[in-house]
Amino acid sequence: MRKFPVKSLLLAALLGTALPVFAVPNLGEAIQAAVQRHPQLQQAAAERALSKGYRQQADSWLGGDPSASLSYYSDQIGSDNGYREMEAGVSLPLWMPGQRDAKQNLARAIGEQADASTALLRWQVTGEVLELIWSLRLVESDEELADAQWASARQLEKAVERRVEAGELARADLLMVQQDTLSREVEHENARMALDSAQATWQAYTGLNGVPALPADQPLLEQSLDTSHPLLQREQLRVAQMTARRDDRRRQRQSAPEVTLYARRDRGNALDSFGNSLGAEISLPFGTRYSTAPQVAESEAALAGARMGLASAKRSLELKQVQINQDLQRSKKALALAKRQSQLADTRMSMNQRAFDLGESDLFLLLQARSQAASAARNLTRTRIEYQRAVSRHNHFLGDIPE
Repeated sequence: MRKFPVKSLLLAALLGTALPVFAVPNLGEAIQAAVQRHPQLQQAAAERALSKGYRQQADSWLGGDPSASLSYYSDQIGSDNGYREMEAGVSLPLWMPGQRDAKQNLARAIGEQADASTALLRWQVTGEVLELIWSLRLVESDEELADAQWASARQLEKAVERRVEAGELARADLLMVQQDTLSREVEHENARMALDSAQATWQAYTGLNGVPALPADQPLLEQSLDTSHPLLQREQLRVAQMTARRDDRRRQRQSAPEVTLYARRDRGNALDSFGNSLGAEISLPFGTRYSTAPQVAESEAALAGARMGLASAKRSLELKQVQINQDLQRSKKALALAKRQSQLADTRMSMNQRAFDLGESDLFLLLQARSQAASAARNLTRTRIEYQRAVSRHNHFLGDIPE
């Protein structure tokens, strides 16, 4: 919750104005804001533009750019008997069988990979956003505990001060408790600075001030890793795109045939009248595999690289799954131990506090018990958050993207 200075509250009450409302974004809004700021988002936009270009090329009924020609012949050099010939033509490249379909398949494959790249980016950003939130939860808990322990130390210092004034305790005890209070204040200041740093990192990454809340108890997903994972989806579609690109390269081994339409106007000599004629011509190039062999080999190499990338992604995810499962089990056991440790420390502190109040124990033992109880409480809180983060990492690894 955002805190406002007392002066601002009084000023708003006097002027009759309302305080500004800062809406806390939900997790989906925070993820979307981070995605929009991510530089890799431009890559998906470039892939979609490339897909659009191939699709426009495939939608054309011509296999290339048309060309126009204009020629003029005469015998003005030499005899100049009046021979004239003028010819204008238009050449139209045509598709070879299968070339247009190959371009359409390539355009579709690139578009699908662009969508998969966007989904993968959102999944990756989700993981980073969740890590930032859990890091904030940790430093927030440290700051809250440090603040509570500092307040408790101040209360104990006042109680000791009264007993020193009453002659029940020595002044050395007061110095001891004052040192403990100062240590608690230093810990609180360090925790507050760590919280400020984490909040600045969050704002720099997402562009937001508010931090969405996460559920305290997240259900552990029991599903297994499958091909619907965003990383595997992207790598599979990369293989599909490289396959379509290789097929397109193979179809380009033979150049496109051309149909030429021309109109001619000519005369034999100055006494003849001009004659007009129309004509058509078709040219069929003899394609050889040697002219396009480097391009086809490059596409084959790119396809092999995409297949290796898919296999590498599968192996990487399998190894990561083992590590995440181990971390989950480790954090679960650590949480159980931390709960028991905190219970014992609290029991000991209560006993030492009661003994100190009755004058049956000295201040040193009480401060030692309070320090151990504070450390155990901090460890319990952090361990509980670490376990929740382990569950979140496990669910996110399986491809879960919270809304």
